[in-house]
Amino acid sequence: MGDRQGQRRRIWVLTGKRAGDNAQALTLAQMVRRVCENDSIVEEKFLSYNVLRIFPNILIPPSQTVLQEAAKAGLKPPWPDLVIGVGRRSVPVARWIRRRNPRVRIVWLGRPRAPLAWFDMLLTTPQYGLPEDAPNVVMLDLPPALPPVRDETELARWREKFAHLPRPWTGVLVGGARWPLAFDAGDAKRLGRAVEALRADVGGSWLVSTSPRTGIRQARALHEALARPGWFFFWRGGSGMEDNPHRAILALADCFVVTADSASMIAEAVRTGKRVFLFPMRRVALAPAWRAQRGVARWLAVRGLLSPPRDMRAFCERLVAHGRAAWLGTADPACGEIPSGLRETALEAAVRRIAKWLDA
Repeated sequence: MGDRQGQRRRIWVLTGKRAGDNAQALTLAQMVRRVCENDSIVEEKFLSYNVLRIFPNILIPPSQTVLQEAAKAGLKPPWPDLVIGVGRRSVPVARWIRRRNPRVRIVWLGRPRAPLAWFDMLLTTPQYGLPEDAPNVVMLDLPPALPPVRDETELARWREKFAHLPRPWTGVLVGGARWPLAFDAGDAKRLGRAVEALRADVGGSWLVSTSPRTGIRQARALHEALARPGWFFFWRGGSGMEDNPHRAILALADCFVVTADSASMIAEAVRTGKRVFLFPMRRVALAPAWRAQRGVARWLAVRGLLSPPRDMRAFCERLVAHGRAAWLGTADPACGEIPSGLRETALEAAVRRIAKWLDA
């Protein structure tokens, strides 16, 4: 990249339909841009796919063949210096871009289901089970995220709604079934009893936010298991953000109970600096469980021939080991700030390294 000294660098972020994945990739791009000494340009490239997306990446050459025609139109010169992607589907597109600009660096998030050597850096988290000793793999405690923008007018509205509830407020963030994890009405009742046991120790009231994955039967079972006082949000299709207290709960609650099914939801709670209690999710019977740290499993994962199944327990255990969360019912109950501040040193080091590539 030396012949481009002094010119603005281009960062392409390959996005798709998954809002959580998009947020991680765009956040990483903005973090890199802030650290770069040059004035880099971040461009989002939204991709939509055709039926060829079902084929394994190892069988798809570097090409646009997986894209619908509308998505292809946005991929044209000037070519980027850095491509940031996430997940599986856009891997062939990133490799096609490298064919157009061999100097481009490719940084990936999550689990690409492809040979690891195709990427300059792969930022992953423990639930994906990728080999931590691979030279281009960076293991993060949490997926990238910027601090949420606080709308004080909106928060004041929710403070008024919650004002009659005694403190401390325990925010309860509820996900749902996601293979290989199960969450039925019985599990929801178990969560409700666990929240009530925590409240018996810390006092106060609960603020519950359900999600699209929760399911109406599970939400009702949880609601019935909780005693008043409290505030309960039943998620429903078409409900606007003005009705959803999720962001307000993150800003206002004194501690959190989070179902252990979503890394993004857990990360949001952990980054508040408040105490986080994780509710363990039931694993589906006979669901496979293996990690790619050694032997044949590692060999297959490094070559993109087989990817380990998602293991949220591993993600949670890393946070517990580092003192950033605790399993509900196994730790001394308390609300309030965590004594030590959150430092994401692996992510910070990775961002600095990527920025140096662009500044070179």
